[in-house]
Amino acid sequence: MSQPTTVELSPRVIAELEPIAAETHESIESLVNAAIAEYLRVLKRRRWRQQLAKQYEELAAMWKELIEDISDEKW
Repeated sequence: MSQPTTVELSPRVIAELEPIAAETHESIESLVNAAIAEYLRVLKRRRWRQQLAKQYEELAAMWKELIEDISDEKW
């Protein structure tokens, strides 16, 4: 459900959006909504990648320990 919210855009941004809106036959509101939704998707993906990178580093550290254990025949 959408909720009305007022957002002020700079004249420069409006000037860039108007030709796109005219070309695509979409409202500036729908363009801004799509842009914000895409920004949120990118942000979420970035956070997932950071989490995966952290987990990969943790896993890589565990492998180093395992290799040491195997080489010392501690297992």
